[in-house]
Amino acid sequence: MRTHMRRALALALLSVTTVITIGAASAPAHAMPPGDGWYRCYVPDYGMMWCLDV
Repeated sequence: MRTHMRRALALALLSVTTVITIGAASAPAHAMPPGDGWYRCYVPDYGMMWCLDV
């Protein structure tokens, strides 16, 4: 019984670590808005996005 508890705890710890790692790695991509000239706009069927007039 004790072995099953250790395996379950190890699996739970691995799952939590994986989720935190993936979250931390992907978060900086959305942290800052684009550079000069970009602005927030609404695009039908997509929602709010960053737009640039060219």
